Amino acid sequence: MNLKTRIALLSCWLGVMAFFSFVVAPAAFKVLPTQHLAGQVVSRTLGVTEIIGMVIGGILLVMLLAARGRKTKAFRFELLTVVLMTSAMAVSRWVSAQMHSLRLQAGEQLYALPMSDPIRSSFDQLHQVSVALTGFAMVAAIVLIVMLVRRTDEARGNA
Repeated sequence: MNLKTRIALLSCWLGVMAFFSFVVAPAAFKVLPTQHLAGQVVSRTLGVTEIIGMVIGGILLVMLLAARGRKTKAFRFELLTVVLMTSAMAVSRWVSAQMHSLRLQAGEQLYALPMSDPIRSSFDQLHQVSVALTGFAMVAAIVLIVMLVRRTDEARGNA
């Protein structure tokens, strides 16, 4: 059951990140009348996504540390990956705070600033970091889900 619960939690985390990345963020920039409003919506929902990731990551870490069989390579890989995923969400939270600060400095003109402007340039670089952190967490979640599903199949003798 512990294994199935971890798969479910990772799937939930992946689903939240995928929904944010592929539905909420693009829709906000397509539907809302200004990029500034879209940025505010995306910033708010990203914050929730990051908190969900840190909470689920914490739960997974507690579950892993309470599990048996901690000496295997698979356990160490899963533990390290969950630590990295959770850390990615914590770093993303910090990056988001920096982006929010830049958004406040520039106001509604952020997206109208030339790419050479220091505020716009910093914002764009932080945005790339944010996308990379979320992308890493999504790929890591997929890897762990596949690994854990294979482990459940092997335990049932369906390998």
